[in-house]
Amino acid sequence: MCKLIASCLLLFTIACSSTKTKMSLPEKVSPDVYETLLENEHIKMLKVSFAPGQSDNMHDHYPFTFHVFDGGRIRSTMPDGSVNERDLPSGATGFNENRVRHQVENIGDKPINILLIEHKNVSSLLTLNPEDNLSPEIVFPDKCEVLFENDMLKVLESTLSVGESNAMHEHGAYAVYFTSGGNLEITSPDGGKQEKAFADYATGFSKVPVRHKAKNIGDTDIKTLIMQYK
Repeated sequence: MCKLIASCLLLFTIACSSTKTKMSLPEKVSPDVYETLLENEHIKMLKVSFAPGQSDNMHDHYPFTFHVFDGGRIRSTMPDGSVNERDLPSGATGFNENRVRHQVENIGDKPINILLIEHKNVSSLLTLNPEDNLSPEIVFPDKCEVLFENDMLKVLESTLSVGESNAMHEHGAYAVYFTSGGNLEITSPDGGKQEKAFADYATGFSKVPVRHKAKNIGDTDIKTLIMQYK
């Protein structure tokens, strides 16, 4: 798995030549490829979609985390003109700690879809640690899988089938993406309950730790990606 993540990072990573250079934001220079799903002072969540043969324009990223929904083969061009061609596997999840500049082309015959979360200003979030014994993957490992983890964050994939509940758990500061939405009954530590509906591809963010449990009260399975800061 480590080799897979390292290979994926080669597709994306090139350090910016200067911190003084004005960033070319991907959603501005290539809006047909990059859609901003959520943005605040701390993070930016982007939906990245390449049709077969489609290219974006040279652009910059903040340090980022990525998850590949639908992979394919891409050509990545760096500012110095060097080129890499590689397969980008579906399901790959990884992290890049540097700002990067590159241009990407889908040279395969299938659409490529990626979720990208850029870390703009997260230093204040890193001190918001949850209690380790209440982290979701520990409390209900049958419903939550760790896709990626390092010293800064972890990426979790959680599935809650119709009628299922999870146990009381806690997140550090986090961003969430609903791969498949639905209706949840959310219970707080004091016993208060709230019903919420989440559309497919809905997003959310909390800059402080959150403790709760959830029950799927809808008629569809709910699947989420959670990027949780440590």
